Amino acid sequence: GGALCQEPELPHGCSQGSCYPGTGDLLVGRADRLSTTSTCGLRRPQPYCIVSHLQDEKKCFVCDSRRAYDRLTNPNSHRIENVITTFAPHRKKAWWQAENGMEQVSIRLDLEAEFHFTHLIMTFKTFRPAAMLVERSADFGRTWQVYRYFAYDCAASFPHVPHGSLRRVDDVICESRYSDIEPSTEGEVIYRVLDPAIYIRDPYSPKIQNLLKVTNLRVNLTKLHTLGDNLLDSRREIKEKYYYAVYEMVLRGNCFCYGHASECAPLPGSPADVEGMVHGRCVCKHNTKGLNCEQCDSFYNELPWRPAEGRRTNACKKCNCNEHSHQCHFDMAVYLATGNTSGGVCDDC
Repeated sequence: GGALCQEPELPHGCSQGSCYPGTGDLLVGRADRLSTTSTCGLRRPQPYCIVSHLQDEKKCFVCDSRRAYDRLTNPNSHRIENVITTFAPHRKKAWWQAENGMEQVSIRLDLEAEFHFTHLIMTFKTFRPAAMLVERSADFGRTWQVYRYFAYDCAASFPHVPHGSLRRVDDVICESRYSDIEPSTEGEVIYRVLDPAIYIRDPYSPKIQNLLKVTNLRVNLTKLHTLGDNLLDSRREIKEKYYYAVYEMVLRGNCFCYGHASECAPLPGSPADVEGMVHGRCVCKHNTKGLNCEQCDSFYNELPWRPAEGRRTNACKKCNCNEHSHQCHFDMAVYLATGNTSGGVCDDC
């Protein structure tokens, strides 16, 4: 029962060191966990208009989201689940849309377990927001940390936030390149947790792993581009022209297993048959257990639990109770007294 006596697992490489499940879109299969504070036409049909500042003509439409979107029978429904990628042929026919004139709107994903989040891509139907931010929670919504601020005018929208380029990978900054008025449609907002321009010496370090760890993600849209109009103007025809609308949103990530698993299985209550869904229960190796492989297996408490790092599996090690017991627990005092070699204490000998 040594630390490295694993079954040979050549396809995954868990036996050679740390291993990680593949990434995918965290939104796929989670329409019921995606919510927003504003959707047009939920209670009754609402008119809205499209402004093109190139032509002076105004085209007006109706949003009716009382029932879910259907391309043939209910094409004017613009609920939040419309942003989830479906690979349908008529992708530009479906989108999410907020209520007219609403500036403070948030979109939130509540995950069922800890995941690694790597990047966000949003494709807007209307102008991109003049200001927005992306934040995350790693404790199921009790506390939140901002990842990044975005604004057309950072100094005006987020005066307390430094803007400019990143120096460290975990700096919180405001950037302007995704907040321009152009393009007026299909503009993207992209955020990568680990900026490729910054060299990361140890991607397996606890600091980097914690930066990627999420249980909830929230995009707060805080300011509309209004092309010189004043949203405080009470005239309906002003408000009808300005609103947020998103064709598609992708939140890429993978299930979070501290380097102790290369695949994940559906949690109880999660759909098991959705193609492309990133599941949340780690299939643990290295003698670990738990939703995220965050504990040592029963009877493998000889050493303290640790995440796998690089070429080191840091696998949990079997207790040596000379067949007199099949239960043990880890005791830090014993571990320290043995010079960090053995902390397993046999129970019920």
